[in-house]
Amino acid sequence: MATVETVLSSIFSTVPELHSGQLGLLSGVLIGVIYWHGYRQSSLALLTAFYLLALGIVPASTRGLTVIQSKPWYFCSFLILASLVAVGGRAVRTRLSPSNRTRSLEVGQKDV
Repeated sequence: MATVETVLSSIFSTVPELHSGQLGLLSGVLIGVIYWHGYRQSSLALLTAFYLLALGIVPASTRGLTVIQSKPWYFCSFLILASLVAVGGRAVRTRLSPSNRTRSLEVGQKDV
């Protein structure tokens, strides 16, 4: 039977890879929360900044970025994945909301 430990060890071979992936996931969730609250341009700018920092294109102090820059593949992939899920969820929610409001208004008018 597969445990969480065996699954994680099959995906990530070292601890920095795991931490880099976790930081990417948390950063993507942060970008998603900012996007959901209506700061779309700011969240996309933050996504770009995180991505460029992880790749080392934008210079920054390496003290806090050593884990991310050691394995940027995991950070960037989880960052993009979590951000796309959040933005896609927002798009689906806004697309479904107007139709639900229209249906509830039609049902309410028929009852009168």
